[in-house]
Amino acid sequence: MSKGSFANFYKGVSDDALGAYLKRIAQVPLLKKEEELRLGRASQRGDEKALKQLVEANLRFVVKVALRYRGCGLSLPDLINEGNIGLLEAARRYSPDYNVKFITYAVWWIRQAIMQALAAGGGAVRLPLRKARLASQLDDIRADLSQQLQATPTDAEVTEELDLSASDLEGALHRAGQLAFLSDDIGLEQRIGMELYDAKQLPPADYELIRRSLREEVERMLGSLTSRERLIVELRFGLGREEAMTLKEVGKRLKLSRERVRQIEERAKAKLRVWAKSRHLKDYLN
Repeated sequence: MSKGSFANFYKGVSDDALGAYLKRIAQVPLLKKEEELRLGRASQRGDEKALKQLVEANLRFVVKVALRYRGCGLSLPDLINEGNIGLLEAARRYSPDYNVKFITYAVWWIRQAIMQALAAGGGAVRLPLRKARLASQLDDIRADLSQQLQATPTDAEVTEELDLSASDLEGALHRAGQLAFLSDDIGLEQRIGMELYDAKQLPPADYELIRRSLREEVERMLGSLTSRERLIVELRFGLGREEAMTLKEVGKRLKLSRERVRQIEERAKAKLRVWAKSRHLKDYLN
């Protein structure tokens, strides 16, 4: 099967056929580690049958990623279609020699394909997706600040809490009503997913496999940092048991200025980008 026809095969998801598609991919058994390695090596040798098997065993994970971007301008079938092409590209590029699980490697190609499709969509989709994510946090931030201040927080207080510019906050507020559901993945799946599949067809264990694999990779990444760089990254991004903290909060905790924390964070990010590039995970930090 040619590259073009193979890609088109995975772009055939439509609204009418979505339910049947989800049931079909849920019936494909997950690969054991040794099977994944065998198929990866065979695919690298040009075995299209092995490539197809590697892709089809991981199609359910594309749905999990696509659900996170629903409401950003493309229908769920379109998001799945684009994600499937990212998965196919990942399978073509993947080598067991990368020493990472296939789905860990593939998630970032899936995400990149979806993001590129959204960026090309025009209209409201041109709004950076970071602002869409921020929109989902606003209610929680305002509620927390209201408790702390015993008063309704001002926009200036919200921007300081989130380390945002005024323009970022304005964009997030503009989208808050449309994108509030992004803060609750379970609610999202209940609203749209239960009409299409039940919990047995795309079990939580599938998503947990991605999370566990990514946690392992994050741990390897953090190992490339100094102890202080690692601590600042963990605090800033809420890794492990910590909640995400602002520059000001981290500075207060570590007795450093806000600017010094920012400098150390940027230095750590630069190291992580080099690490990710060397491991063929260049989109990991996007």
